[in-house]
Amino acid sequence: MIIENEFPILEYSTERDAVINPKKGKEPFPRLCIMTFFREVFDAFVNEHHGEKIGVYVSEMREFPVYKLVYKETELCIIQAVVGSGSIAMMTDWLFANDVEVLLCCGCCGVLADIPAGDVIIPTRALRGEGASYQYLPPSRYVELHQQPIQIFKDVLEECKISYMECTTWSTDCFYRETKDMVAHRIKQGCQAVEMECSTMAAIAQFRGKIFGQLLYSGDILVGTQDYDDRNWFSNKSARERLFQITVEALIRFSETDKISGE
Repeated sequence: MIIENEFPILEYSTERDAVINPKKGKEPFPRLCIMTFFREVFDAFVNEHHGEKIGVYVSEMREFPVYKLVYKETELCIIQAVVGSGSIAMMTDWLFANDVEVLLCCGCCGVLADIPAGDVIIPTRALRGEGASYQYLPPSRYVELHQQPIQIFKDVLEECKISYMECTTWSTDCFYRETKDMVAHRIKQGCQAVEMECSTMAAIAQFRGKIFGQLLYSGDILVGTQDYDDRNWFSNKSARERLFQITVEALIRFSETDKISGE
């Protein structure tokens, strides 16, 4: 059934089967998966733990290999994330189709408040300012993130004595349309971070009955200065390595008996 709307992006199909569905590979993936945007951290981790290539996500950009490895006696898989809601939607759905049950992702974000560069941020809900999530869930302003990863992230961070903040993140499709007016508007709505993928991935996880969680670190800042300050976010090696380590430590706390609730 099609739920019609004046605006095409808000029209929603209740049919679960599509004309094209993500294909399963020859070998099922481990149920635990870590996804990171940090190419240098990804490569180092795969090399250190002797990752075995078990699949490839193919796109027009390039091929993105999936590696299986064992970390602290726990089998998991790892993939480098693509950027943008449409691209990440296809990769996420493909991972879930290949038997991934728990997907934790780590990345960087812009901040809409005076948050120090490199600080750890846990998104608890995402404002749906992108397009892909509306193909998986009916229209709504926000998508709530699964509570189980949020709590596990907090447990790991507190045990490591690393400070963090929880926030609403603004997921947008358009990096170059984060205008001053729109930034101020999103701040009034309670957003403190901005990125391009979180709401999409959370929506797909809900639709597929899987678990998804995300950690971010504070990168560029969109408020508080006369000129835009990227704060050299892409070169913050220590923040990227730390965030990845927290994410993988959280991932291995999901045991085989954990219930996948899609909460």
